Amino acid sequence: MGALLAALLCSMTGVVRGAELRIPLYKADYSVGRNSLRLGTARFSLTQNKDGTYTYTSVSRAAGLAALFLSDVITETSRFKVTDGNLQPLQYSYDHSGNSRDRKENIQFDWTKGVAHSNEGGKHHTLPLTAGTYDRLLAQLAVSVDLEVGQTVGKYRVLDHNEINIYHMQPQGNTALKTPAGEYEVIEIARKDSKKNRVTTFWLAPKLDYLPVQMEQTEPGKATISLVLLDIKFNTPNSK
Repeated sequence: MGALLAALLCSMTGVVRGAELRIPLYKADYSVGRNSLRLGTARFSLTQNKDGTYTYTSVSRAAGLAALFLSDVITETSRFKVTDGNLQPLQYSYDHSGNSRDRKENIQFDWTKGVAHSNEGGKHHTLPLTAGTYDRLLAQLAVSVDLEVGQTVGKYRVLDHNEINIYHMQPQGNTALKTPAGEYEVIEIARKDSKKNRVTTFWLAPKLDYLPVQMEQTEPGKATISLVLLDIKFNTPNSK
């Protein structure tokens, strides 16, 4: 489950926008599958804090029969603010526990000094920051916001595992997609990782503020991992 979530959450270059953005406060549940086997569930939620910042969280865990053999829980959290019409990460954390796979990562973004302090597996790193750098969880939201304001997706920048990676998001056209949460008109977007010959595809619904209704990762010789929307609830008038 963690590999798909990590691969899907890309980042974006800075885009000049108006100061007022539609930030969709919501909670969404997904079914996580490996080929035809249901492995578990994932919940994404976005809330606003009292100080005006936001917290974006993803929690995935084994479910059903898989829960008898797997105890993995993956929690990712991104705290961010809106600055000059752009999403700006402040703090990121990743925690993967269960089945002897414990791994933790934390990133503190110091935009005043232009550096990020990361700690992964007890190893500390300080990396330079440039405008438009995102953590990998906030990045997915940034893609949705980018589409919401009418920007064309292209290069995306993500700080992950002490590296800055640039990804190219490629629109694949529009289609209709039926999920347990309903049927939606969606925009299909793919990211190809030439190093691993891996393709990550996600389907974003304009009706849901361009949030994903399905995500999928394919790689030759490996199982297909997918997330499919089960239910979504908005906490603000942003829902359409």
